[in-house]
Amino acid sequence: MNKSELRKMIYNSYRDLTDDYKAQADSSIRQNIMSLPEYRDAHTIFCFVGTKDEIDTSQMIDQMIKEGKRVAVPLCTGKGIMEAKKLTDRSQLNKGTFGILEPSADAETIPVEEIDFAVVPCVTCNKIGQRLGHGGGFYDRYLEGAEIDCALVCREETMTAAIPTETHDKKFDLIVTERHIFRK
Repeated sequence: MNKSELRKMIYNSYRDLTDDYKAQADSSIRQNIMSLPEYRDAHTIFCFVGTKDEIDTSQMIDQMIKEGKRVAVPLCTGKGIMEAKKLTDRSQLNKGTFGILEPSADAETIPVEEIDFAVVPCVTCNKIGQRLGHGGGFYDRYLEGAEIDCALVCREETMTAAIPTETHDKKFDLIVTERHIFRK
């Protein structure tokens, strides 16, 4: 199965997830993220803003801000290119590229070197850190060569064992689900 076929299969499986399961799983994922020493020790955190089918990160982002963390969220600036923009309140987000909530282009850019910890989305992943994204290459490009502790988050119901990968695909050392924290 190639990436496109797997992506389509997983997108179709999203329809089978109940709202209760998603809410409970997302809450548990948030708790698991916040229990990590990498999270607790981080001053600057890069976190995606979840879409309808992705993990809901809204409460996680609110908690990070409340705890005094310096929070950055992605802004898509071109094909496969994104920047980390500082966020002090979720009210600063507006619908942007692909209908994703994004900060304004004039928000403060946080250089990748200043990020201590990142929370990264996926369409699906496996326990050994292979990730299938939406296909734009945004995270692979952004994280290439970066020395950042990253947590890949995924609901267990959407995980799969076999993920087709290419040489440019980043592999993750830390995978967080609602039930487990997998470390390589």
